[in-house]
Amino acid sequence: MNRLSTLRGAAAALALVAAMTACKKNEGGNAADSATMGAAPAAAPAANASVSNIDIGKGVTADNKIANSTTNFGVRDTIYASVTTENAAPGSTLSAKWTFQDGQVVDSTSQAVAPAGASGGNSVTEFHISKASPWPAGDYKVEFFLDGASVGSKDFKVGK
Repeated sequence: MNRLSTLRGAAAALALVAAMTACKKNEGGNAADSATMGAAPAAAPAANASVSNIDIGKGVTADNKIANSTTNFGVRDTIYASVTTENAAPGSTLSAKWTFQDGQVVDSTSQAVAPAGASGGNSVTEFHISKASPWPAGDYKVEFFLDGASVGSKDFKVGK
């Protein structure tokens, strides 16, 4: 029995050394080896993705473009924004953050960009905010983000 215990112990120690040696070899491996072992990196936005137009107004057309462009709104208006993106990759996200003059966030929403082609393209995305009670009069701003990066903003006013 004592001899059997010794053999088992030696086999276990040998297996442990072999496992440690295999791990040690990967530590000095190249970046490609390490990358294949980890999770796949998130898709980066298309290198040429951009916003070519931001417009705000009191209505939109069927193709999501602003029908009545303005930067002055009444206290009961619905406020629309239209953003044209170019070369956005499928799966890109466009976000809007609407703020009041004191920095208070009025609304924040995100939408998937729907480019025309499977490999990316141009699209027009519509955002809007409305309120059952009157908007407080003052200065407002809407800022847009494409895949988390700021791509532009528009200032506007709400008056009486």
